[in-house]
Amino acid sequence: MQRIVAGRLRGRKLLPLPGAAPVRPTGAKVREAIFSRLFDQVRGARVLDLFAGSGALAFEAISRGAAAATLVDRDPAVIRHLRAQAGVFGVEAEVTLVNADALAFLGKAAAGGRFDLVFVDPPYAEVELLARVLTALADERWLAAEAVVVVERARGRQGSAALSLPIGLRAEQSRDYGQTSVDFLRAAPPSR
Repeated sequence: MQRIVAGRLRGRKLLPLPGAAPVRPTGAKVREAIFSRLFDQVRGARVLDLFAGSGALAFEAISRGAAAATLVDRDPAVIRHLRAQAGVFGVEAEVTLVNADALAFLGKAAAGGRFDLVFVDPPYAEVELLARVLTALADERWLAAEAVVVVERARGRQGSAALSLPIGLRAEQSRDYGQTSVDFLRAAPPSR
């Protein structure tokens, strides 16, 4: 059973995921490492959680003081699950749920402003999807100045290869946690 690690929802349980949903929740140790690195960048942030799955990252961000979170997932059963989870936590007003493919969502005009913190955790088997999502996300419509993008991906046998980043994103740090690699990226204005 997964729990929220810290903040106002600390210790609260995440609901079990729907049985057929192909979701790989971010474990508590990886979540704690991510949020320890982000520290004060979460408070007041507008969060985008692409490939939301269990919603653990977005709900952890809300628990730690994020102003609002938009969770995007293409599976209607997962969206129903996330709606129930937001209700159990009493954070419905802080959460927007979008039932859409991540690339389709990013292909639409950004509504309501830019995001300060973005979680990107595509299915590990869909390796080519990550580069396409990062390219779409780097468009200036989505990221606030100095926004942080956290990418979770499978760690290779020899460690993780460097990400190929589009203009508009720069790598800050990469960490490996067992079979998971986490990359911290920063929105970078184009050099003139």
